[in-house]
Amino acid sequence: MSIKFSVFPVDNSPGFIVHLLDTQMKAGLKRAFQSKGYNITPEQWGVLSRLWVKDGIHQNTVAKRTSKDRHTITRILNLLEKKGLIRRVPDPEDKRRVNIYLTPEGKGLKSKLSPIVINFLKKCFAGLDEKDLKEMERIHRRILKNLNSSPKR
Repeated sequence: MSIKFSVFPVDNSPGFIVHLLDTQMKAGLKRAFQSKGYNITPEQWGVLSRLWVKDGIHQNTVAKRTSKDRHTITRILNLLEKKGLIRRVPDPEDKRRVNIYLTPEGKGLKSKLSPIVINFLKKCFAGLDEKDLKEMERIHRRILKNLNSSPKR
C-alpha cells in the first residue's frame, strides 16, 4: 500500500504537524512551569526526569536518554548546575568521565514539578481516551523505529 503525502500547503504535511505539536507543547509546558513560579524549561525537565529515574549517570548517557547532542546537553547541565539542581562528579574509575547527580534541591523538585506536568498533559489530551493515547503512542513509536532503522549519513 502506498500512502499519498501532502506537503503543500505545509499545514497539511504530517512532519509539520508533528513539529507544530512539539513546539506548542514545549512552549505550553514552559508557561505552565512559569505560572507556578518555576524557571525550568521542558529540556531541563527532560534531564531532571531522567536523573529522577537513575541518578549518577554519565553525561553522555544523559545526552542519549534525552536525545540531545553533546553541546546541547552541556548547556542544559551548565544551567541546571548554576541553579543548584545538579552536581558533576568525576567518575572514580575514569577521571575523564563526569557523572551527573541531583542535589537535594534537584531531588525535591520531582514532587513539585510532576503535578504541573500531569495537569498540563490532561489539558493537552482532553477529549482523548486511553485507547486513543495507546494508538498515538503505537504510531509515534513506529515512526521512531522507522527513523532509527534508516541508514545514517
